[in-house]
Amino acid sequence: MAKRGVRGGELERGDRLDALVALIRANEGISMGEAAKQLGVSVRTVRRDVSVLRARGMDIEGDRGRGGGIRFARYAPLPPLQLDAQQAVGLWLSVQIARRVSGLPFSRGSQAALNKVLAALPPERRVLLRQLCRRIIVGSGASEAMRESFGEMASSLLDTFERCFRMGICLGFRYTDREGATTQRRVEPHGIFVRLPFWYVLAVDIDKPPEDAQRMFRMDRIANPRPFARHFEPSMAVIEEMMGDIPYQSLSSGVRD
Repeated sequence: MAKRGVRGGELERGDRLDALVALIRANEGISMGEAAKQLGVSVRTVRRDVSVLRARGMDIEGDRGRGGGIRFARYAPLPPLQLDAQQAVGLWLSVQIARRVSGLPFSRGSQAALNKVLAALPPERRVLLRQLCRRIIVGSGASEAMRESFGEMASSLLDTFERCFRMGICLGFRYTDREGATTQRRVEPHGIFVRLPFWYVLAVDIDKPPEDAQRMFRMDRIANPRPFARHFEPSMAVIEEMMGDIPYQSLSSGVRD
């Protein structure tokens, strides 16, 4: 049985080397055993990967002994940070949502770094990201009574939603309602409503009659999210109709052209 790691299985070697560099950088050093656990590989594989990185000129120090720690040498230049488009979108969206819902101050340096992430995306991806931000809306926090039922959200759900929105295709998932009943759903994902700590997919259920098709699905009750090849046109009108008189603001005010 394959070990589970950063992406739910053993990474391709190039991706694994990038992930190892990120682990060492983020933790200012990490044990061989912990790196192996997070990457879903053996300690022997981590040792081989470290040798490859050293051969590429990265100055990585190691502690002697079983499962010894690895780190970049104190005065060694760090390798450049590399993000693919999906990672950049996920980072940018996460920070924007956190800023909006937390009210925490944001420094100029942090904003400049975030702008660089956005600027690194292809132009057409930036346009789609701006459109997506108009459809992520934030309301007031949930009541204490509601918070008691809060669960963990599938880590892949936000990425899957962004992909469905970008490609204009529907979203499938397994949903567990408040009574514990489980059903398979196929929906048009038109938006996301954030009401901390809850997130909701604002959707049209394509298997329901039109008069009963608009639904809010709590994202912590969604499992196995996946896109499927039925196309739809995202609509702000659906979001506005579903929200009615509920006050909200969108992320679009934080997105500049």
